[in-house]
Amino acid sequence: MTRENRNLLIVAALLLITLLVYGRAIGYGFCVSDDVQQIAENPTLQWKNAPDYFVKDVWRNPQPQFRLYYRPLFLLWLLVNFKLLGLNPALWHLSVILLHGVVVVMVYRLGLRLMGNELIAVAAALLFAVDPTHVESVAWISGLTEPLMAVFFLGAFLCYLRWRETQARATMLLCALLTLAALLTKEVAAALPLLIALYEWLFPRGQADGFRGRMAGVVRASGAAFAAAAIYAGMRVYAMNHVVFANNSPAKVLMSWPLMLWEYARMMFWPVGLAMFYDVRILKQPSAAQFWLPLAFAIGCAALLGLAFARNKLAAFLGCWWLLPILPALIGAFSFLEADIIHDRYTYLSSVGFVLLLAWGLSRLPRSGRQAFGLSVEVLVSLVALACAGSILTVLQTQVWENGITLYGRSVEVSPKNVRARNLLANQFFKVGDVGRALALYDSSLRLEPDVWETNFAIGVTLASVNQLPEGESFLRRASALDSRKPQSYLALAAVLLAEQRPDSARQVLREGLLTADDSQGRLRERLAEIDSAK
Repeated sequence: MTRENRNLLIVAALLLITLLVYGRAIGYGFCVSDDVQQIAENPTLQWKNAPDYFVKDVWRNPQPQFRLYYRPLFLLWLLVNFKLLGLNPALWHLSVILLHGVVVVMVYRLGLRLMGNELIAVAAALLFAVDPTHVESVAWISGLTEPLMAVFFLGAFLCYLRWRETQARATMLLCALLTLAALLTKEVAAALPLLIALYEWLFPRGQADGFRGRMAGVVRASGAAFAAAAIYAGMRVYAMNHVVFANNSPAKVLMSWPLMLWEYARMMFWPVGLAMFYDVRILKQPSAAQFWLPLAFAIGCAALLGLAFARNKLAAFLGCWWLLPILPALIGAFSFLEADIIHDRYTYLSSVGFVLLLAWGLSRLPRSGRQAFGLSVEVLVSLVALACAGSILTVLQTQVWENGITLYGRSVEVSPKNVRARNLLANQFFKVGDVGRALALYDSSLRLEPDVWETNFAIGVTLASVNQLPEGESFLRRASALDSRKPQSYLALAAVLLAEQRPDSARQVLREGLLTADDSQGRLRERLAEIDSAK
């Protein structure tokens, strides 16, 4: 068999395996979390709105502190798919699975370029294809930011490797454009210029003449990528009015970083017990289990990475590829909700380095006399076992994303102290008419954390829906006191007061809301005008 035919066979096999492990998701609908808002009920998915994607954040938040995500190419991708696929969820799911398949093939190509060993490259791509931590990025349509960004990211790095051979300006220009595209899809692509610079430093072309010559090579190789990153930073600041908005205490966020690193490493080495939400939050004070032990783990990883730099440059580079894409998630903790700082999807790009390092490491184990396909039988059995285990776990985890009740039910099972997961599950029960179970879950959230706006607001709305107006009014007043910036509390409270035939009180509540809440969309003024006109 010729090399070209063998490559085609490998690519076809990788795509088929990807489709098989995620195939069940094709039958799912739009996920209750974000998919409905971003696709099914998104009025901005029109060509006339496309220019706005580049000057506003994803959710078009009027207040800078809530502008977390600047991803215009993600929105443009949604627009194109909406025009092509309409509101057919099966086609949307299939498109995301195929996008992940493209990334799998690119991981194979990257493995070939970095290690020059077809078997190691296939093993790495196979492990990437069936990694259970990727389910959130593939079974969830809104999670497509990860594979879409990875296509641009890996394309840019492969262009850089090609440029090292050809020195063609067009190739470097394409690398820069793909770098910008990756950044405009998701923030984690900020790791790309750093990885290019690091690779050029570790593996300089030709005879680098001392430190200055080596640095000159690094600047020449990574300058275009850094220039693209600078353009992106300017676009982001213009659209968001900031680079990162610190909603949480910087000291507490930094104290939480070792725990976050520990959790991400745990996901990769032991990808069981996965869910959309976890009982991991910004630390308020250090403890042995949540700070000192994770800190010791982080120090140990740093020591191993330092040893790799001294002994094996490729291992050091792959270790950095594993670490650097996690840094944007750590930085994001300055802005995230304090109880919503960990997600499986944040490991997607990082896992490229992990699977390449894992496949490379297994291939270097001592070989016995028995071999198959150029690998020792022990190594081959280990790779097959890992791939089978990953496939089974991925299939099982994909089932969790079938609907909102299974999705959030799994989160409550895995993370019983996560109030957000409980509230979202309660909302799903409310939507299907099971008010009793919804209120029971809300009540359990209230016992865990009584001062959460979301819980008090949801209880108020739920009670009002079953005509328990005085009780609903009490919780809605509590919600408006907990966070006076949210107009939803005042609107819902006014509706309850009107149902109680108290229009004067409703007008007073809306006027109070106009003094404190964000009414940039004019909903409070509009409702007040409607009540006044009815009078």
